This record gives sequence, structure tokens and C-alpha cells, in this order.
Amino acid sequence: MAEHVRVLVFGGTGVGKTSVCNELAGRSRPTANDAQGVTSKTHIYGAFDYHGLAIELIDTVGLHEADSGTVPAENAVLQLAELLKHSREGFNLLIHVAKAGRLTKQHQEDYDFFVNRMTERKIPTLLVLTGCENERPMSAWVDRNRDHYRQFQYREMLGTCFASGGSLENHFASLREESRDVVLKQIRNTALPKSVRLYGEGTGITASEFLAKLWNNFAELAGLPAKLRVKTNESVYSFMKRIGVPKKIADLAIQHLPDLIDYIPLPGPKGLIKRGIKILLGKILVGRDA
Repeated sequence: MAEHVRVLVFGGTGVGKTSVCNELAGRSRPTANDAQGVTSKTHIYGAFDYHGLAIELIDTVGLHEADSGTVPAENAVLQLAELLKHSREGFNLLIHVAKAGRLTKQHQEDYDFFVNRMTERKIPTLLVLTGCENERPMSAWVDRNRDHYRQFQYREMLGTCFASGGSLENHFASLREESRDVVLKQIRNTALPKSVRLYGEGTGITASEFLAKLWNNFAELAGLPAKLRVKTNESVYSFMKRIGVPKKIADLAIQHLPDLIDYIPLPGPKGLIKRGIKILLGKILVGRDA
């Protein structure tokens, strides 16, 4: 059995990803019910203990955040670069968070991107359905609607409540505690004993290749023009230059893309060479002479 598991949490805007992570980890981050989501970047919750199992949660930016105004579309490639950076150790489990209700196109696209395309169905996935506070028991909604989800390969579907506040807070509190226990038990039972790497050593794919793949998949799902696809054998830097990434975005890129240098095999004194490449890359991206 694993002693440490990394769990990637994904889902659409406003479905409760951050609320779920807050409750599971016992931490507090901003949550919101308005039109703009609050997860504007990938966020890692430091590992917490559950009966001897260290659990690390990675709360992702929603694929559809750009449409709600939280993450401008031009920043999407940088968000994917950050997700890539936090994926370097791989994952033991995926959690898809969604609201109980009718299946949506967004739900299908999120599943397709993270399960089918990003991780190629190599990692088990749980579906955590929020908004089941009016069900008795909360699993009743899942029992009635399980057939509608046959098209997906979820290891398990869990009816939960992670709502808080208001006049029903006392009622919500007990349901959150119950939901937390149900989800954590399922994480322990479902997570792979060894994390699955998505790129790097032993995978046959470099970090830059994986980022290009992620971006092209995102561009396809988002319906972006063909010119915004990374071409075969085109570097991420060349791609950003070709599509006219502005200086302010290039400045942000410096915070993310140089980290990928650590995964490029280089001859000779690697530390010195890599530092030089990072400095050079930084100068190029902000338009300064090297």
C-alpha cells in the first residue's frame, strides 16, 4: 500500500473543487458561488495525514475558466505549463468534481481532457458529485443515476455535500464530515500504490513534448483556430513567438517555462549549462538582448 499519494482534482467552474479540497485537507482557501471561479492557477495542498497515508491534493484551474473571465484565454498556455510543472512526480489518482444534475458538455470535455488525453486512462478516476445534501442517504442520487454515467470509466461515484454557511450550516457541517470520510476512504482504497509519471524518465516523452500535446488538446476542445496549434517539432518558445505572445505574458512565462529545462538531457556540466539556458531563455522571452 502507498504511503504517499498525489491526487489531481479537476472539474468545471463553480462545481466545488476548492470546497472539496478545503474540507479534505482541513485547509482554507477562498471559495465563491458567483460567475467567476476562484481557482485561477493550479494550487497544491501540502500533504496531510489520513490514518498513516500522506495525501497531496493538486487543485487545477478549470478548462472553461477563460470563458468566465477568471483566466484570460491568452494565459491558458501558461496555466498548462504550471499544471505540467506540478505533474512532474506523476499522480496516483484523479478526482473529477461535478454537481449532481444533468450531464453537460463541460463535464464530458473535462473528463476527455484529463482522463483520456492528459493521463491516457492510466490512472483510476473517482467522480465526486456535490450538491447531494437533500438526498437521504446522499448516495441515493448516485444509485438512481448511475446508468447515465456508464460512458465514463469512473472507479466509483460518490454523492456528497461540501456546502457551508447560512442558516443551514449546522446541517451542512455534519454532511461535510460524512462526505469527507467517504471520499478519503475511497482515496485510500482506490489510489495506485505507485504514482504514474506522464513525462520524463521512463516515459519516452519530454516535458516540452508533453506541454505541446496538452496545449493542442486544449486548443481542440476550446475550438481555437488551427494556427494556435503547436506544430510538429516546434519548440514552445517558437510557438509563443509565432502567435505573438505579448511582453506581459512572456514575463509570466519566465516563472514557468525555465523549470522545464530540468527535464532536458544535456551533456557536460549540466548545472552550469542549465543555468545559462534559463538566463538566456529569460532574456529572450522579455525581449532583451542576450
